[in-house]
Amino acid sequence: MGFLDKLLGRKGVKEASADAPAAVTPDCPHAAVTPRWDSGADMGKTDLVSAYVCEACGARFSREEGETLGASAADRLRIREDERQEGMQR
Repeated sequence: MGFLDKLLGRKGVKEASADAPAAVTPDCPHAAVTPRWDSGADMGKTDLVSAYVCEACGARFSREEGETLGASAADRLRIREDERQEGMQR
């Protein structure tokens, strides 16, 4: 036990953390997927996207996977916005 642990009255802090279960990390919904191009001249051309990267977790996706993820994320946001607006009307 360290000096600060004794001073603050902490007992068994190390023992308690060893018994605690490992933190569960939730699956990333990949809602913030951004395109990547091979060269600067190709930027902005959707047909020349080389890959997509999730800004939240850093996962890389092919062009087809990225387009699918982007479309599904947009659909989820539309549904949530509709639900929010319905809740405001009540």
